Amino acid sequence: SKFVSSSQMLTSCSECPTLFVDAETLLSCGLLEKLKFSVLELQEYLDTYNNRKEATLSWLANCKATFSGGSRDGVITCQPGDSEEKQLELCQRLYKLHFQLLLLFQSYCKLIGQVHEVSTMPELLNMSRELSELKKNLKEASAAIALDPSVIESGTSEPMFTSTEIAIQFMLECLKNNELGKALHQIRECRNFWPNDIFGSSSDDEVQTLLNIYFRHQTLGQSGTYALVGSNQSLTEICTKLMELNIEIRDMIRRAQSYRVITSFLPDSSVSGTSL
Repeated sequence: SKFVSSSQMLTSCSECPTLFVDAETLLSCGLLEKLKFSVLELQEYLDTYNNRKEATLSWLANCKATFSGGSRDGVITCQPGDSEEKQLELCQRLYKLHFQLLLLFQSYCKLIGQVHEVSTMPELLNMSRELSELKKNLKEASAAIALDPSVIESGTSEPMFTSTEIAIQFMLECLKNNELGKALHQIRECRNFWPNDIFGSSSDDEVQTLLNIYFRHQTLGQSGTYALVGSNQSLTEICTKLMELNIEIRDMIRRAQSYRVITSFLPDSSVSGTSL
């Protein structure tokens, strides 16, 4: 249940904010170097987590193969002797895996905090509200099209674009006139004409592609502008709860180890003694 609680908490903050910024601004405000270091640190924690995960899964498979009398639903029941040792070792490995997950999440929080630092720089022009509103409206338009594709298809004529520049101008006009469904439709069409170009591929998020195009056009030929779009949820409380869960899991394992040591010194009740 402790691991399920951790999973639920991490799922609640799965949306990562997106930072829109040009290369010159990223360099001039010193954010690039900070982010590079944090990403390297995050990658190191992730590699360690993946290694421990593979080792834990391997040990779990070994336990399932050797435990006798296990239930068919996969629940491992307590077994005497060697099986108890294996179960305790499995718990210890799970704890180490959970601890590595905590380190990984703390590193992620540090990275997100550095991204949010850009909003404290008064010299930069903030487009966050404008792009956040556009993203919200595009998401709603995309959901409406998914429910009833005929709404946009029946009312959209097929313009013939001779270049990607003309297509982009058409999409920007759609966004300006709040014809969001038409803009989304044309993104799909342009991906057929120019696959893996500025319009992305079919696996890319259409809303994100339009936001990229819009921000690039709005900041064309100038620097000092940024937009921070997405979740602004505070991760401090979640990080604290994960630390508390980690301590609880550690204490449970220590109690199990202590119980194991005590029972190993107790006389075997199956052996009856005789007095001379």
